[in-house]
Amino acid sequence: MNKTRTDDLLYVAAVDSSENDKALADFCCTGENDQDVLQEAVNRLSEPLGEEIRGRRIILLPGNYYISAFPRENENGRVAVLMNNPTNRFKHISVTIGGAPNTESVAINVTKEAYESVAEDESCSIFACEKHNADHYVFKDMYVTVPDDQKNIVCFDGRHMGSLGLRRLRCKCATQGYYYKPKSRLPVEGFVAFMGTYGSNNMWEERWEFCHSEGFGQGFAVGSEHVLLVKCAALFGKYGYTFNNYPNRHGAVVHPITLLCCIDEANANLWKLAKNNQKQCINAYNLSFEILPGWAKLGGTHAVEEQPGDYVGHIDYVANIGGMSVNSATIPFWEKGHGIGFETVNNVHKKVCSTEERLGYLPNQGQEIFDTDLNKKLIFTGDGWVDMLGVPADNPDTLPK
Repeated sequence: MNKTRTDDLLYVAAVDSSENDKALADFCCTGENDQDVLQEAVNRLSEPLGEEIRGRRIILLPGNYYISAFPRENENGRVAVLMNNPTNRFKHISVTIGGAPNTESVAINVTKEAYESVAEDESCSIFACEKHNADHYVFKDMYVTVPDDQKNIVCFDGRHMGSLGLRRLRCKCATQGYYYKPKSRLPVEGFVAFMGTYGSNNMWEERWEFCHSEGFGQGFAVGSEHVLLVKCAALFGKYGYTFNNYPNRHGAVVHPITLLCCIDEANANLWKLAKNNQKQCINAYNLSFEILPGWAKLGGTHAVEEQPGDYVGHIDYVANIGGMSVNSATIPFWEKGHGIGFETVNNVHKKVCSTEERLGYLPNQGQEIFDTDLNKKLIFTGDGWVDMLGVPADNPDTLPK
């Protein structure tokens, strides 16, 4: 590839990168303790250009990079590669770390040695930030592998980042299981593929798109505000998606989170929404999920709020029991008593239908249908269908003969 040398762009080569790429690189990894070489590149980003610190990029050239240890620290635990750019709220900078453009051949591998170095009661991160700041970080075009799932390891840890962009990333656990071959035990909850920022993102972009997790305790630990997830997929884990499921230490968590065409398949549980008394709004459009019986036996809960009523929003979805099965009218999204602040819509359900078809649905609280046999509009209260005057719709005396 042709490289234009600028002070704003650094290239890193892997141990198995091509000889041409190694000749072009500013840094070359050896296959052992590559986290230290990556840290050198990150440290270079912190050096002023003239009298200013400004946004820069690191390009990882195609090849395998090996995380052999977590030698650095922040308040959340040990870190392999630590973002440490000095900044303040009024002097934002942007940092991008990504694979070579138009490739999917950059692999970040956590070694067995690094994995086993993590104690049961500690947490480690592959990419994290030294302390909370207002900078914008983008990670893209990388493939991350971890050898097992019983350690508290976060792959992309945005907790201290001012804002976090994620593009075309895939995180995979080597012992993930598969659709019809669930694991005998679930991943620990602290094993996380993608974790968002603490609270407010200072109005910067917070966009996660085309990212994929397989085999994690939390695939997407979403937090912050004004976050947009586009076609993200979580499979073979304990939770595909959680929201604000970590201590909120900086800023607010009140503004909206939006998911578009996201995927939740073969996870033991549906969503988990941690406490948040600010009525944060979560909207999800055209969500799809699959409830695989073998995985559900390991967990088995539909979506839950730690404190029911803490959140509001709109969720529309389709759901099935895996594979090519028909989208079901009887799979709920929420555990009973949860999601009471949401408009929740199973997209299989018609807005206008007969009594017989309506009674074949498993309705969501607040759902409205026009019943063509009763010739009236009905609403589901959570306990039963009533008309607009509150009269129960399905008493034997009122059902059509």
